[in-house]
Amino acid sequence: MIAGALAAYGAAFWASPAAAETLDEATTAAMASNPTLAAQRARLNAVREQLPQAWSEALPSLGVSASATSSSSDAGDSQDWSAGLSASQLLFAGGRVFASTRQARANIAGAVADYQGFAQGLILDVADAYAGVRQAQAILAAQETTVSNLTEQLRFSEAQFEAGLVTRTDTAQSRARLAQARSGLVQAQGSLSAAVEAYMRLVGHPPADLSPPPGATGLPASLTDALDVAGRESPLLLAAQAATQSADAAVAIARSNYLPNVDLTAGKGVSGEFHSQAPDFESESVGLRLSWSIFNGGLNMSRTRQQLALRSAANLDLAAAQRELREQVTTAWTGLESARSSVVSAREQVEASELAYRGIRLEQETGLRSTIDVLNQEQDLLTARLSLAQAERDLVVAERRLLATMGVLQPPASSAAQDDAAEDSLRGR
Repeated sequence: MIAGALAAYGAAFWASPAAAETLDEATTAAMASNPTLAAQRARLNAVREQLPQAWSEALPSLGVSASATSSSSDAGDSQDWSAGLSASQLLFAGGRVFASTRQARANIAGAVADYQGFAQGLILDVADAYAGVRQAQAILAAQETTVSNLTEQLRFSEAQFEAGLVTRTDTAQSRARLAQARSGLVQAQGSLSAAVEAYMRLVGHPPADLSPPPGATGLPASLTDALDVAGRESPLLLAAQAATQSADAAVAIARSNYLPNVDLTAGKGVSGEFHSQAPDFESESVGLRLSWSIFNGGLNMSRTRQQLALRSAANLDLAAAQRELREQVTTAWTGLESARSSVVSAREQVEASELAYRGIRLEQETGLRSTIDVLNQEQDLLTARLSLAQAERDLVVAERRLLATMGVLQPPASSAAQDDAAEDSLRGR
């Protein structure tokens, strides 16, 4: 029945392999093909280049130069040339190089945390979309079953009316409920279409026959354990900590401007005239170069005050992140407990409603129940099935949301390997 309903809005959505698709397979496909994750990975590699750029200031600098000129004057024409080689080595910069490398490492740590947070968010979104498709399929199946049951009930009511056993009101009630169920079926088809589109946006292909997702592993035993793990692993907290370290290094960089720079310099030059028999002129030099800004209109003081203010803001952001993290973990833990209870209650409700529906149908056939009793119980059964579909989706998402909030929602092993390979490719390895 489901395949027939799906054909109404396009079989192209389901041009997928016959084999069942698991949540791990969908996650692997998403991490391999999602363009937003690839863009985030490229940004991470761009931030990583800050470290060699910071180190470059501490390494020797070499340069070459050459020139050729032609001039004309009353004394005659001349064509001169010159070439030179220069080298310099920074000896002292007031701690600027060390502070720059510390800042680069902190920025990289923050970018890694941001990337991990984004990747875990993608994994959570895929799980949500995966469970969303399964929920939409379950709702569609429930609506189809309801339409089938109500169609049969309408035929039964019409037969009873023809036999003079019920009134026209009974057939009108059956017909109205059937129309309502058909409207719900159309809405369920539209919801499934939207769920498929959301899945395709994240994973990159239409969903196949989706297998029931397994329970998440690595869930904490208590809220205290969840908070402890989040305090060590949460990308939100790690990024805020890295920001404070970067801000502290920025203060050191600003203060280094108060101190002199000392460089060791060396050079060799050669010059001469074209078409001249005179020997070329050569020069060599070795020396120390000291540069020290004595007064620059208060620029260094202003920059230092600026970085001190930014460091204060970063520390406050860290405190805010700690509070936000505690709220998120507590909310996710409470949501998981609620989702578990909802699944148990919904399953019990479905079992009881199915039993009650079968009993009422039998009682109607023996004249002990009216048409409206059957219709109401059919509605109760549909409501129970829809509640179970929602509860099962909520449980899948709640488990993984708690892990993501803690910072330990890991991709499948194949996804991690692909992620490393893609990162190496972006870095030119």
